[in-house]
Amino acid sequence: MTSIPLTYRLTDWLRAVLLTAALILAAPAAGLAADMPDEPDAFLMAVSDRAIEEILEPDISTEDRIEKFEALLEDAFDLEAVGRFVVGRAWRSATDEERERFLKLFKQFNVFNWGSRFDDYGGQRLHVTNVIPDGDKGHFVETRIGDQDGKPFVVTWRLRKRDEGLRIVDISVEGIWMSQTWRSEYASVLKETGGLDGLNETLEQRVAEMREKTEL
Repeated sequence: MTSIPLTYRLTDWLRAVLLTAALILAAPAAGLAADMPDEPDAFLMAVSDRAIEEILEPDISTEDRIEKFEALLEDAFDLEAVGRFVVGRAWRSATDEERERFLKLFKQFNVFNWGSRFDDYGGQRLHVTNVIPDGDKGHFVETRIGDQDGKPFVVTWRLRKRDEGLRIVDISVEGIWMSQTWRSEYASVLKETGGLDGLNETLEQRVAEMREKTEL
């Protein structure tokens, strides 16, 4: 069976990414989309603060976490841009049906892969340290997040201006960019399966396995 790397291997980097994602988990879609700041540092802080207050509570169910993480992917990230980047040239040669199916499965895969795995959160806070313009299209926002040992790690967010407002298109943890990591991993699956249709079959199987595991 074709595998997608890092799905279950919780490395130090992945733990940092999971914590980062936990810190920006959003309220339900309507709450996140309304009245979000246009300034990049305020945007990240507003989402982070709301997440800590409304979601990261010990008694929240896995189902609720997954639902709210799905809202995050739809409302805080430009998921289509991320998806198109990580499959590279395979996007250009794919049919419209294959592209639509991939974006649906890409979201579902990340919802189930990350949405039920936020046990590493231990009350850490996100602190914005710098905002750097990214041409006229957006910003890089540098932040620090403390780990459970009190040692902060550096997380850089790449934000893009969209018609709906700011959207996250990439995350770097200690210099390792999420999109580049995913692109490398997906490239190996694309090569093995022969294209986007084969990748979709692999993703569909993995989504089914994770859905069964979480009993949702």
